[in-house]
Amino acid sequence: MTNVVRFPVERRARPTLDLLREIAPDVREVLNLADAFAMETPAPDLRARTDAATAEHIAANAPAAPAKLAAFLNDLEAIAVNRAITACREAHDTALEAVNAQQLLLAAQTGGSFWIEPLQEKAEARTERAAVLLLAAHAHAEQAEGVARAVALARRREPWAPRDIAAEMDFLLAAHRAAG
Repeated sequence: MTNVVRFPVERRARPTLDLLREIAPDVREVLNLADAFAMETPAPDLRARTDAATAEHIAANAPAAPAKLAAFLNDLEAIAVNRAITACREAHDTALEAVNAQQLLLAAQTGGSFWIEPLQEKAEARTERAAVLLLAAHAHAEQAEGVARAVALARRREPWAPRDIAAEMDFLLAAHRAAG
């Protein structure tokens, strides 16, 4: 079946937070790449800082009318999610280009080609660009998660408060113990 091509449904799906969570870079891969390329690691508190900044933005700019508030919150979340999904897709596409360039280089080295230097430069440049874009995609995904939390609290009309990770972990452990 050489004439069958997979249709990338995730490229046609409506951009949602769930889709973003499926395609977002794995933080372990991001940290490994940052280490391998001697790049600055992503800020561990980026999500929390974005959450706080978004909550301030909502408090200062949210309209009072319920319909306008819903549209305002939807737009705020959609912008962040769209930006993150676009960054994730670009990082994925560039990673594929880097893999193709590395394979071409390997084939040239194995075949004894004398055009190895330009191929090596191209492969290295694409690999480094893929790493940079993966770090950017991770940052955009973290920002989208921060925006989503602030927006979810605003939709439920709950007051914003910073996440207490220790309390959340204690709750999860207690729930796990209670479940057996």
